[in-house]
Amino acid sequence: MDQLKKDQLHNEEVKKILDTMTEEYQIDRVKDLIQNNEILFEYNEKQYKVRLLNAKEKDELDMIRRRRFGQLLKDKDILLESDLIVAYQEKGINISEIDEQIKKINAELAAQNYKLGEALVKTPGDTILKSYKLEILKLTYQLNELIIQRSHLLEYSLENYLQIFVAQAISYLCLDVKIEDKWVRAFGTLDEFLTQEDKLINLVAVYSSYLYR
Repeated sequence: MDQLKKDQLHNEEVKKILDTMTEEYQIDRVKDLIQNNEILFEYNEKQYKVRLLNAKEKDELDMIRRRRFGQLLKDKDILLESDLIVAYQEKGINISEIDEQIKKINAELAAQNYKLGEALVKTPGDTILKSYKLEILKLTYQLNELIIQRSHLLEYSLENYLQIFVAQAISYLCLDVKIEDKWVRAFGTLDEFLTQEDKLINLVAVYSSYLYR
């Protein structure tokens, strides 16, 4: 299989992942769902909400993070991201080049969005919007492709393990359920939260990520 076909297949795979996330978790509607720093939703006939953490919960999150970091640091089979990057470098895989491409595309996206804003002020209309939207969409897919590639390469770094764990902890801490007209924490422990259905866990993760951008 030539390189062009490989690239096309990879791009299709990335697009499929992004489209699936948009469809299943309503990513395109999340901004519209946010009200007063909360996102309310229904799941299995129960009312849930994802909200910002209060000061006490932030302290609890910090304690959970520090405890997990200490556990990961003691594991000799887990490498720090910097050590993993060096190991890849020795095998001819340069992650710094990926970082530079991500930085470049982010700059191009910012420039396109700025140009779009200027163009719409001067000449409002769907034609202008469509021409810039296609370019912005193309750059967005390229950016997400690189981010996914980098994520795969550094999947087993200590920082990535910690980041995933912290995201799970935030989801657990910020999720409330409505019981008899009162909002209470949905689950008693992080372990209990992580035993729930994947769709609920992923839904909360997507919603909380929008609140904590």
